Amino acid sequence: MRQFPRPRILVSRCLEFENVRYNGLIVRSRIVRDLMPLADFITVCPECDIGMGVPRDPVRLVKKGQDYRIVQPGSGEDITEKMDAFTDEFLSSLEDVDGFIFKSGSPTIGIRNIKVYAGNEKAPVVEKGAGFFARKILAKYPGYPMEEEDRLRNHRIRHHFLTQLYTFADLRHVRASGSLERLSEFNRNNRFLFSFYDRGVYREMCDLLEYDDREESEQFPDIIDPYESLLRRLMKRPGNADSRIIVARSILSGFEESLSSAEKDYFENLLGSYKEGRVDEYALTEALRLCMVHHGGKDISENTFLYPYPESLRISCDEKRDRDYWGEKD
Repeated sequence: MRQFPRPRILVSRCLEFENVRYNGLIVRSRIVRDLMPLADFITVCPECDIGMGVPRDPVRLVKKGQDYRIVQPGSGEDITEKMDAFTDEFLSSLEDVDGFIFKSGSPTIGIRNIKVYAGNEKAPVVEKGAGFFARKILAKYPGYPMEEEDRLRNHRIRHHFLTQLYTFADLRHVRASGSLERLSEFNRNNRFLFSFYDRGVYREMCDLLEYDDREESEQFPDIIDPYESLLRRLMKRPGNADSRIIVARSILSGFEESLSSAEKDYFENLLGSYKEGRVDEYALTEALRLCMVHHGGKDISENTFLYPYPESLRISCDEKRDRDYWGEKD
């Protein structure tokens, strides 16, 4: 069975860890709870970490000319310099991480749709963007798995985030090994997954791994950074339904000789139903897994397209799926 790495995740401290929200509350997050036994978390609350108390008056982003300030309207305090210094120091000491989960709506750590005001109080919103602390995270870690807790309630966003997260965690271990052979193996093991995301970029990754006459130890440092840059490009967003069908056919082609005509017809009908939206990707994935088990796939858990992250992180089905609607009283 595949041994999944323990991802390293930077997370807002208010998400399941401590009561550090401005109102003294903690925020519940299903994905953070689910990841706790399987990941290593680094927590941060920029406002608390610069010495602001709990509870506290909320802060807001203000734009003055081309300059962004972060202020506390209730007290009139401008904390821009403190926050700027903390953010730079924090990032300079931050160890290698694989992904980020931040609090939505936070003017410091939110990553999208954060309101920017024209003034400290009773001023209109002039634009929306990332929080003050989060801006520098986005600049330093472009393309990394990074989401806010509210969006991770969505099944597909959660699946994409976890797929990215475990792929980046795997690559971190490959980087630490310094082995070109392990990098090539990583590239091969992810061939179906990477082809699903972006076949063009995956071809560039394969081309990058073409061996030359130098020793592996000399080639690896020249390859690993450009390879990671390509990976960040590749995993920016998942492929579409057509890409999934192409990859499914590629997987099935490995069993073409052993598939019966009835099985081939079944999969053709299944792929047609998926394309027409009558079957979802989860049903298709389960059918492909069963096919690999039945026809002697070696270790199917190594197929990262079908098993991108630990099974315990798969989100539960509809809680009402077995509800007895017929036995209920009107």
